Amino acid sequence: MSSLESYLHEKSNKRGNKNLNQVRSFFSENDLEILQNNTISVVGTNGKSSTALNIHNLLTSLNLNSLVFTSPHLVDFKERIGTQENIPYDEFLDNLQLFERKNNLNLGYFEALFLMACQIFLNNNLDYFICEAGIGGLYDTTSIIQSKRVVLTSISHDHTELLGNEIKDILRQKLYISKNIDWLFTGDISKELINSINTDYKHINLVNNLRDYLQLKEISINEISTVEKNHFLSVMTLDLLLEESTFDELMNIKLPNNPGRFEIIQNEPLKIIDGAHNLEGVKSLLADFNRIDDSPLIDLFIGFKKGKDYLEILNLITRETNYRINLIQDNTFFEQQEVAKIIEHLDKIQHKYQIVSLKKFIENKNPSILLGSLYLIGEFKKDI
Repeated sequence: MSSLESYLHEKSNKRGNKNLNQVRSFFSENDLEILQNNTISVVGTNGKSSTALNIHNLLTSLNLNSLVFTSPHLVDFKERIGTQENIPYDEFLDNLQLFERKNNLNLGYFEALFLMACQIFLNNNLDYFICEAGIGGLYDTTSIIQSKRVVLTSISHDHTELLGNEIKDILRQKLYISKNIDWLFTGDISKELINSINTDYKHINLVNNLRDYLQLKEISINEISTVEKNHFLSVMTLDLLLEESTFDELMNIKLPNNPGRFEIIQNEPLKIIDGAHNLEGVKSLLADFNRIDDSPLIDLFIGFKKGKDYLEILNLITRETNYRINLIQDNTFFEQQEVAKIIEHLDKIQHKYQIVSLKKFIENKNPSILLGSLYLIGEFKKDI
């Protein structure tokens, strides 16, 4: 384990005592201006990583140099920082430790990697920094950039203990990732929310929504999958931002599969791994799966992270007769919700289940989905 890996490992189970003004002081005013003018911030409930990675890969195909910052990683922390550059990661350790000592603070795992990503972007004079927010926007560490270009992928309930229970409160948290947005690009957002954005958020200059954009291309947003929506949102963003690119050119670029996001690992029988962990994410996952596989029986291999509202997800799944529930056994991945809690609910509603290991998913002969947590997906990837 390198010195940097040891430093990050010590932070993995601890919360940092961050102060956004202190974190902001890591950079000079000139550096902050460069970040503000060259960053595309990506916020939303679901689809953030997929959209950020899509934008990065499109830019790379157009021979524009970009760096993408996403979270969490699946296997290696280096997955969070995507760039064409060769990165001497350990060289950043001294700067991070010196900054902590001078300011008497303990950066969290996310904050340390975010600062590292920003520094790599600045050091290499890249064209674009594609930055996925952690949680929310208003109080998220990435808000120190105050980006002028923001992508809002979706809005639904997740992290309600931090963002609030009302959709309007969650929307406000996301949209105040920056206090001065020149360009906002929205994904599959309801007309009601679009109207609210146009009426209530005076700090946003220009709103571009995917539904209207696709209508101009004679494409119905209701007839495409969530994976396709994320793709089109990425294309729309660059089509409108970059004068030199066109819709047709961007659509002709073949994008790689995004790891752990509707990732097909086997075709016969169909097996997909996806980190969907909230109600809307699981709804979209199952709908997209059923678009390409109409098998009468689908095995769901499920593991939830502690703190997630898994009851609504279980109620969604158990309403259908073609899903068989396989609960991943305890102590399989980081901060896993105890199986006993899940069983308690399934017994109460008298729904069948079995407790299995990850190995069972690999050996299974039926169409299957592994879902419930990106940490679970990461553990699976370590084993294959």
